[in-house]
Amino acid sequence: MPAGSVHEFGPFRYDAGQRLLFRGDELVPLVPKVVDTLHVLLERRGTVVEKPELMRLVWPDTTVEEVGLARNISLLRKALGDDAEEYIETIPRRGYRFVAAAGTPNDVTPFAPPRSRRWKLAAAALAMAGVAALAYYFFYVPSRFVPPSRTAYLAVVPFECLCPGIDGEQFTRGLTEVMVAEFSKHQELQVVSPSTVARYQRARVSMAWMGRLLGLHVLIEGTVQHLDGRVRVTSRLVDVHTGRVIWSEAQERPAADLGQVQADVGRAVADAASERLSRR
Repeated sequence: MPAGSVHEFGPFRYDAGQRLLFRGDELVPLVPKVVDTLHVLLERRGTVVEKPELMRLVWPDTTVEEVGLARNISLLRKALGDDAEEYIETIPRRGYRFVAAAGTPNDVTPFAPPRSRRWKLAAAALAMAGVAALAYYFFYVPSRFVPPSRTAYLAVVPFECLCPGIDGEQFTRGLTEVMVAEFSKHQELQVVSPSTVARYQRARVSMAWMGRLLGLHVLIEGTVQHLDGRVRVTSRLVDVHTGRVIWSEAQERPAADLGQVQADVGRAVADAASERLSRR
């Protein structure tokens, strides 16, 4: 046992190096926070340890109420058989003082969190740094929707149909297929397949996160409306990293031939959005 690491009082012996309390040769079982409370009181024996300071030393990484400290003191007194406050004196409205006679002031090592706790704190700090780095990359890195001398990656998100009177799901599915086909004709663009987008939607992953996970630069999204015998398709080109709308345009066509509307609007949107991207 290292010199200067043992503190004796009454029938008790406290090993500060191992943080173990013995009564004679018998180990007194104590939970870690109760041991930490005893360690601090022994380290400061003879002086009043204010409640806020005692809580700060015993729970350095947690905010606790006074009731938690009072419970620790109660458990410690029960283990010591200290109903008469022979060892731990309560200073009303202030704190506690270890009053039992013992050895020299230097026979207890200064209080410090156990090594296991320090490792946990270090691991938590590294994890938080990793999360912060990811958040910076995903949310604060400048827009990449116009990467110089690189292919732009995009996905067509199924348009929201606000069109009673027509089969909105079938119409938007056909419109998506036309847009994907038209965008694929542009060599400077790489388009994610509609089936991949559908898988993310079924998994309830937001389209913004899908874009980040797939390394996309832009998304095509929009709405479809059926108004007085005409179909209005509003399209938006959205930067994945900033959420900014780069380009938006509304197209209107007669609703008599919905297949022709899909072909005309899909081609017009792909041409206009591709031209906007190529300019940037």
